[in-house]
Amino acid sequence: MSLLGTAVHAFKWSLLGEAASRLVGPLVFIILARVLAPQDFGVVAAATVAISFSEVFWFNGLSRALIQHPDDNPAAADAVFWINLALAAVLAVALLLAAPALAWFFGDPRVADVLRWLCLQIPLAAACSVMTALMQKRFQFARLFWIRIASTAGPGLASIPLALSGWGYWALVAGVLVGQMLQLLLLWHFSQWRPRARIDRALSADLLRFGRWSLLSGLLGWLYGWLDAIVVGHFLGSEEMGLYRTGNTFVTVVFGMVFAPLMPVLFSLFSRAQHDVPRLREALITVAHAIALLALPIGMGLYALREDVGAVVFGAQWTGVGTVIGLLAISHAIGWIAGANGELYRAVGKPYVETFTMALMIVVYVPVYLFAIRSGLQAFLDARVALSALALLAHVVVSWRVIDIEPRRWVRSCVWAGTAAGVAALLVRWLDRAPEGLASGPLLAAMAGVLAYGAMILLLEFSFLQRLWSILRTRSPAQPAAELPRG
Repeated sequence: MSLLGTAVHAFKWSLLGEAASRLVGPLVFIILARVLAPQDFGVVAAATVAISFSEVFWFNGLSRALIQHPDDNPAAADAVFWINLALAAVLAVALLLAAPALAWFFGDPRVADVLRWLCLQIPLAAACSVMTALMQKRFQFARLFWIRIASTAGPGLASIPLALSGWGYWALVAGVLVGQMLQLLLLWHFSQWRPRARIDRALSADLLRFGRWSLLSGLLGWLYGWLDAIVVGHFLGSEEMGLYRTGNTFVTVVFGMVFAPLMPVLFSLFSRAQHDVPRLREALITVAHAIALLALPIGMGLYALREDVGAVVFGAQWTGVGTVIGLLAISHAIGWIAGANGELYRAVGKPYVETFTMALMIVVYVPVYLFAIRSGLQAFLDARVALSALALLAHVVVSWRVIDIEPRRWVRSCVWAGTAAGVAALLVRWLDRAPEGLASGPLLAAMAGVLAYGAMILLLEFSFLQRLWSILRTRSPAQPAAELPRG
């Protein structure tokens, strides 16, 4: 079977796992949002800032190096496991000591107690990282599918009854810990690998050389992903942080349902073809084109129906969440277009390229965020959309210089999707706000927008859709897959 065919088959299982988890996850999320208040989510989000920082060390550091390592060597997995576990112990102790300072930073003493309990998650996540990386390396996404389903349902079974019983934000904490423990137990059951009490120093040094750049990129990615919530929480308080972070989580769930399964498959795919740059170049621009066809209409559609989505999903107590959802949807749609670039840079042994790009953007993001937040949440959201467009431009320039993808190819991959999505969003907005005699309601307006967009894309992108279909029609590893052009 071809390399692309293997990836397509793995992507189908990864997509099923992501879809299943993101069907259960959002349902739990919506139920909890209707029971709990924005402040409850804000308190937990403030503590999660620190926990998510710790996760960078294993999910974006040595675990990436383990996937990229050309040999399926058990000694490499042993080294990553023990290094990650040692880092987890150090980070857990450091965060326990830093809990009062973090609570002071966010102006809410409740954050300290929440962080102390969530520190239990750190060693559990570190232990999970190696088994997950090995399954991704071996394209065992079918096993990961079942693990994702069970470990996603677990937090809901714990959180919802506790929330209904009046536990408040502690219901969210309990759900996180139950989900992490369940994931570890399932990975241990399904994984054929078991850690041995030894470390190959030479191999560890080799992994660390690659992992340091991937880790630095991950740390910048963490700052890139959490800087906005940190700024909102510090300047506007827990309630506004809860509103902002919950709206952002909803948007992330929507986009993640479609695109998150693609990333681990792409990294494994690119790693196998890391020396065939022309082939990788064509694969990346094809992926970006396909992402644009889906991301831009999703973003503009959520923006057009932002008030309706906020009211239906979250209810009356979440006033203002519709505006957050609409503008962040545009921001996420723009950002996902270059979402696969970092996977390619890491796969070809150049993780420092993404690190450099992200560091450059952080230098711009920090002063813009600090300036915009002083004018309130609306100005901050507007700034986020503008910065996403600027970040996409930076990624286009970097890909041109590093792997020779000309900017006009990025423009071609986005222009028709952006045009069609814009026209469809205007139609949706007009129908949703039409005079009383012509009013169709948000559901019918959304359906009209989907039909209009589909018709325009079928007309404007017919040849690309044919090509994409020839790739996606691979049904099993026994069947040959269509190859991407080689440049």
